[in-house]
Amino acid sequence: MRRLYWLLVLLPLVAGPSSASAITLTNRDMADQKLIIIEGDKQNERVIKAGEKLELCEKSCVIRLPDGEDYEFDGTEIVSLEEGLLFLDTPDGLGRTAR
Repeated sequence: MRRLYWLLVLLPLVAGPSSASAITLTNRDMADQKLIIIEGDKQNERVIKAGEKLELCEKSCVIRLPDGEDYEFDGTEIVSLEEGLLFLDTPDGLGRTAR
């Protein structure tokens, strides 16, 4: 979790400003994945289908994976799910592991 925190702090500084206004999440797994999206005091369960791309959380939020792991985002990241793991992606497609 600490690695993710530092990656989330440093990535915007390295990547520069982003024009995105929401988290872009792509499920690169072959199976659907269930997520819990927590924004403030609201909690919403979502299923992201295999290969599906969603925009979530216009502002900061927490994404909880089925294993109970929480990931906090500020609302401008590009993220992918692969083999049940969350990865931060850069706009040019070079992924960095979030774990």
